[in-house]
Amino acid sequence: MTFRGALGAVKPIFVKYYGFSDAERHALHTLFRLSESHRVVYAPWTAASPEAPQVVLIEGDSWEAALALANPLHDSLKLAWVGAGAPAMAWRVFDSPVKWSALIEAMDEEFSPVTSTALSLDLDLAHDADLDVHFEGDDDTAPMALEGAVPAAARRVLVVDAGRDERLYLRAKLSSAGLHEVDEAASGAEALELLRGAAYQLVIVDLGLTDMDSWQLIKAVDGMRPRTAHLFVTASMQSWGQSARAWMSGAVYLKKPLDPEKLKILLQNI
Repeated sequence: MTFRGALGAVKPIFVKYYGFSDAERHALHTLFRLSESHRVVYAPWTAASPEAPQVVLIEGDSWEAALALANPLHDSLKLAWVGAGAPAMAWRVFDSPVKWSALIEAMDEEFSPVTSTALSLDLDLAHDADLDVHFEGDDDTAPMALEGAVPAAARRVLVVDAGRDERLYLRAKLSSAGLHEVDEAASGAEALELLRGAAYQLVIVDLGLTDMDSWQLIKAVDGMRPRTAHLFVTASMQSWGQSARAWMSGAVYLKKPLDPEKLKILLQNI
């Protein structure tokens, strides 16, 4: 089995996994599908797979964990463990609930054919796919709903964009959606300062920041869940890599100029 990736026909890295909820498995399979146009392709391993797995992913709290760990066929695989009680031979250990973006980053570091300090999903792919957001409730690329209640004090929005006109436009759209408490930041440094002092229900980050890598800020915002409930990423170009990376951060990716109707529907769900 091969997939057509950015560099032509690519053999997938098969991942065998144990445990996890249906929602978590759905998210994992979605990331596998997204990787089919990626430099490193991942696929779930089954008995019908043409090649052996290279990674075994185990949820430590699952009833299957002990059996999977004792299986001698897994001794030669890279063991990714989720949760407490990880064995000493574990290749990578992730907190539970797992952030799939962290797992993909770790596998990219191990299996990517190129060396890069950035996430390899953030590549300028020659045939970017449109990972547009749909609203019929059946879109695999839509970020999963966050668990836990959002504090009432977080009924605020932070808009981070170097462009003054873009910030004013978003402020107007937010106001029309009933979101009147809006803070603005023209740089990543300003945004980080505001994030230290307030909780936000929604943070909108543009990828065109000039003082820092916007993805560093996005990663910081993602780390504040559930204090920050919703995250939008805006960009002037449609990029498959950026879309996939935003999805893995639990964010909605929006291409500029923003579609007013789409933005309206998204804000109604905040």
